Amino acid sequence: MERLKVEQLVQFYGIGHSPVREAILLLSSSGLVIHEHLKGYRVAPVGRDDYDDVLDVYQRLYKLTLGMAMEFGDEAWEERVVVQLHRSAKVQPVAPDGDPGVRELWQRNYWELHGQLLSGCNSPLMLQLLGDIGFRVERYVNLFAELAHDAGRDVGVEHRAIVEAALARDKPRAIALIGEYFASAQPMRDSIHQALDRAETRPARRRNVAAI
Repeated sequence: MERLKVEQLVQFYGIGHSPVREAILLLSSSGLVIHEHLKGYRVAPVGRDDYDDVLDVYQRLYKLTLGMAMEFGDEAWEERVVVQLHRSAKVQPVAPDGDPGVRELWQRNYWELHGQLLSGCNSPLMLQLLGDIGFRVERYVNLFAELAHDAGRDVGVEHRAIVEAALARDKPRAIALIGEYFASAQPMRDSIHQALDRAETRPARRRNVAAI
């Protein structure tokens, strides 16, 4: 993968050198950019093993953080979650060939709901770790947007059931529901696996699929 060139990024985005360098460092801390000695920075490659690892760690941390949120979340947390659930219910999931702007709105509401649900965990470090891994999950979703959809699922109903269990402090049920929620995305995961496998079989010069 070609290394990132600060001057090219400055010209492309029309901003100064300092913001570009800060962005590269931020992406590096999240694992989206890799630093190589004497070679500089490059976009981290994607692949099936990385995708599976990222998802597995994300789901394990999510369940742990959700359990902490149910233990430590206060009334203000409950109110934030209910408000965001109501907002998210108004945004309909987007078809694979749907408007990218509408898709972005749906994704933003999706992440905001999950962010509010976990915000009661009372651990900024846990939220930071989960957020960094979440960026890496979202990267795959964005790279394979035409595959990253949940056809046949009523995600709104699933969200409501998870929220109700969490607010009732029913930890076993909430953890079980979030496990089912993740498992329901397996068809999408299989499609992304196939796309990554196809990318791996291409000639080396075109092999890596990556994006910031």
